[in-house]
Amino acid sequence: MTVRIPSKLCAVALAFLLVLSCWGLERLSPQMRAVTAPMEDDAAVTLPVLMYHHILEASSSRLGDYVITPEQFESDLQFLSSHGYQAVTTAEILNFVRTGSPLPEKPVLITFDDGFESVYVYAYPLLKKYNMKAAVSVIGAYTELFSDPNEPRHLNYSHLSWEQLREMIDSGIFEVGNHTMNMHEDGTNGKRFGIRIKEGENETAYRKAVTEDIGGLNNRMEEELGIRPKIFAYPFGALCKESKPILSELGFSVILTCEEKINTLTCGSEEPIILKRYNRAYRYTSAQYFAKLGIKDENV
Repeated sequence: MTVRIPSKLCAVALAFLLVLSCWGLERLSPQMRAVTAPMEDDAAVTLPVLMYHHILEASSSRLGDYVITPEQFESDLQFLSSHGYQAVTTAEILNFVRTGSPLPEKPVLITFDDGFESVYVYAYPLLKKYNMKAAVSVIGAYTELFSDPNEPRHLNYSHLSWEQLREMIDSGIFEVGNHTMNMHEDGTNGKRFGIRIKEGENETAYRKAVTEDIGGLNNRMEEELGIRPKIFAYPFGALCKESKPILSELGFSVILTCEEKINTLTCGSEEPIILKRYNRAYRYTSAQYFAKLGIKDENV
């Protein structure tokens, strides 16, 4: 015998199920909704990228444009957490761009340039404490130097060793990028300004110099860390059009600049992805720094 269910009853039942499912989704945390919601093909994600360098105690005379205190760094992490931001990795960013794999509702990328040992001493435990992740781009010549156990060390100037970098990578908290082997120069006394092409330098000579330096550090990182880095950070933000195809050929998928703007990511963006960053200087409070990025402190 066939039982016929009135069409009006079916409609009521379907409406009830739809309301129930929507209510269940709304009950999820924002992070869970961001992970479970399908990503639209044309969806765009706003990504602020933070740029740090060195961290020293408040008594240091070196505090300034590129050196902040541990207390300031912790205050920044507290600010991000209280405003619902989640630190993401460049691997997660690439997955979003390549496949549409969703990012958190409020993603942020935390980066460190130069590879000072203070990142290990201060930033590493604080990132653990706040369940956040970061990327550090190292200068290979200094990593080599301070991997020598006989080299004198002081937190004012010492850099991360290969052993410290291995631990940081294994923790899952840090990604490691390339900041050149020996091209972190400011252009004075006839030296190259970062990896920018010199005036009058032919492109063949330029390609050879850059490939040997940056590619050489890639090789050393593979030998010491078991990875070939996907991240390259321009020293001093010194870009030039001649460098772009070389960096792409060397396998970099994420390029970090020093231009201070917010990034907008979309699925299917071209690679390598060029990310702009905001430098963190000592003179700012956390609220002042994040206001530059358009992140307002709602408690003020």
